[in-house]
Amino acid sequence: MSTPPGPFASPESAALRPIQMVSVAVGMGALMLSAVRILVDPSAPLPSPWAVGIVLATLVGSATLIRYVGYAVPALPHGLPRENAEATSLRYFTSTTTLRTALAEAPVLVAFACSFVFTPHSWLTLLIALPGGLALFWVHGWPSPRTAAAVEAGLEADGAESWLSEALGFR
Repeated sequence: MSTPPGPFASPESAALRPIQMVSVAVGMGALMLSAVRILVDPSAPLPSPWAVGIVLATLVGSATLIRYVGYAVPALPHGLPRENAEATSLRYFTSTTTLRTALAEAPVLVAFACSFVFTPHSWLTLLIALPGGLALFWVHGWPSPRTAAAVEAGLEADGAESWLSEALGFR
């Protein structure tokens, strides 16, 4: 009996599944913390201006760090055999994806802390951080052809072939 075609049917894309699972595992923390915070204390006074400012600054800081640090990888050396280039590329893609996911989650963690630190204690800061954090996660944290191409550009900066998109099943 054969496997029906699907997004993970090809052997090349089997490398993508673990990266997606790690990304989801890291990203779920923000949603779980937010849900627990709201359930523990459902009262929602208006948050402190300081809390709102810190959360907004964290969103901007996370987006900036993702853009300048989250895709930074060293260029592969010339003459690297395909198997080694593929393995190295997958390792860098996995680590940068985890970093970008953690940076996307950071504003929610800061908002969670602000909901207890500043008075009045309000979880409404989470309503500011969650949409921004989820957008950052969807655009930068979730493994996609776009994120693979961005990492691939860094790996191939000196002209060596990385084979990343092929290894992930995007080509």
